[in-house]
Amino acid sequence: MLLALISLVVVSGMRSGVLQAKMNSATQDRNLAFQATEAALREAERATAATAAASFPGSGCTSGNCSRPDTADTPRWLDAGFTGWRNAAASAPAAAPPAQVIVENMGSAPNWLGCESEIPRQPNCVTQRYRITARSAAQDRASVVLQTQMAAP
Repeated sequence: MLLALISLVVVSGMRSGVLQAKMNSATQDRNLAFQATEAALREAERATAATAAASFPGSGCTSGNCSRPDTADTPRWLDAGFTGWRNAAASAPAAAPPAQVIVENMGSAPNWLGCESEIPRQPNCVTQRYRITARSAAQDRASVVLQTQMAAP
């Protein structure tokens, strides 16, 4: 009877240890994916700040640079069939899954409320806007998607 009780305690302890190891592994995977995705997002922001709006296609996507999205369509980052992602070159931990990026030209918008109504209009009233989405995912591992919107400098 004592042997059965000790065996139960040992098996329970082993199961708890295995569960802890799985949770630690999942957390590590998520952290690596997050680091890779954030590095890709920052890389895309720097590249977009140095790129002219004219370099974006009129429709569709070219090398991860995309035209203004159609609001009637499924957002590109949610569309499983979307193939316009570009691989990020940003440095990330060696074990991290590869990150991919898309930059969408969102058109121009005012920088402060009512600036487009001012007479004379300030030269920095309206600037170009971009939506940058980065993702990092590997099969059977954590997947992370980060998104930011930025105004052209």
